[in-house]
Amino acid sequence: MVDVLERVVELDLLNDAQPSLDLFDIDYLNGRMDSLLTAFPEPFFHHAMAVKANPLRCVMKLALEHQLGAECASLQEAIHAIKIGFPAGRVVYDSPVKTETELRAAVDMGLHTNLDNEQEIKQVSEYLKSFSGPLPVIGLRINPVVGAGNIAMISTATKQSKFGVPLTEDTRDRILELFVSNPWLTGVHIHVGSQGVPMEKFVDGTVVLSGLLLELETACPGQIKTVDIGGGLSTSYTQDEEPENFKYSLYRAQLQEKCPVLFSGKYQVVTEMGRSLFLKAGTSFTRVQTVKDWIPDQNPILLTHLGTNQFPREAYLPQIWRHRFSLFDSQGKVKKAEEMMVDIGGPMCFQGDYLAKEVSLPTPESGDILAIHDTGAYTMSMYCRFNNIRASPVYGFTRDAAGNVTFQCYKQRETVDECLSFWGLEAPVSI
Repeated sequence: MVDVLERVVELDLLNDAQPSLDLFDIDYLNGRMDSLLTAFPEPFFHHAMAVKANPLRCVMKLALEHQLGAECASLQEAIHAIKIGFPAGRVVYDSPVKTETELRAAVDMGLHTNLDNEQEIKQVSEYLKSFSGPLPVIGLRINPVVGAGNIAMISTATKQSKFGVPLTEDTRDRILELFVSNPWLTGVHIHVGSQGVPMEKFVDGTVVLSGLLLELETACPGQIKTVDIGGGLSTSYTQDEEPENFKYSLYRAQLQEKCPVLFSGKYQVVTEMGRSLFLKAGTSFTRVQTVKDWIPDQNPILLTHLGTNQFPREAYLPQIWRHRFSLFDSQGKVKKAEEMMVDIGGPMCFQGDYLAKEVSLPTPESGDILAIHDTGAYTMSMYCRFNNIRASPVYGFTRDAAGNVTFQCYKQRETVDECLSFWGLEAPVSI
């Protein structure tokens, strides 16, 4: 990364007008997508990238070039994907809260739609009575109730989960009846979570789903055409390499052993990968604006241009979300100074705005460049409007055979007008 940052400095991409930026390693992302496709080469597997992880158009276009689909958590994300060029049938619409208007639009657009609950089933059923076009894949999300991973707030397979219909011994017959009564329900969907979920829990959820598939084949033979096993797969924020225990090839091997029906070719099988594809392709950089070192026996505070504006989880839940950091001098060279403990503060106007505390870094100076590693997912996509800090630019980069670095601008730094346009009309409009 040193050669990349030195090139950033040479091109003057970090300056007063642009004191922070995100870099995206195109070669790395292409390798991750190739790894997924190699692990599941069968034509009946359909891999959808999670748009909520990284909605940047240029990143999504790379996924489209690899013939990935798009998993969307809102109708806006689905429209975003279609405008980029994703085929409607490979756009998976997964929002847990859909209005009747949105459900009708999803059917009209031909989206692969996963319904969340009985009300959505009733609304779609009523609409289909007057619908005359080709019917897209419409599935029902099942909560396999296999329990939480290590991070409860993003584990979606507990009894208390707000997502889907819980599958228990008490609810099994009721779920089967939903499919029998609605023969247009041709898909079934699960998703147990992402980060902090061990591999075996992803597999356990699919084992539960496989059992339900057997019962559905008895209750309504041949009705189910598409099986969406969800995603995530976890990755690591503490290691510089993807963890061996979350390799796509290992996931495939465990699924093939315990859920062989997925590999029979009987069903179209959908996966939804986000963080495991994008996280390690991204690195964020910010200039160290100021170093405060006033109080003896207390860590110096680095004030930077990135904080809760782009890293809300890290600020509010530092015990769970913590990145790796590196410090470079103003020319982009690795700092060699003595290590010390520092706290890293952001630009937001509240005391909790810290990227991290108790970080060991070389002795910092104003003008240094701080690298925040593993930021390719769930950072820019969670950008916060508080204080109206303008969002960073994003650049993709590649290396040629000789190692030369080439940049492409994926997103220019947000302008003042773009930032402030969020806050409504110049004058009120009478209704």
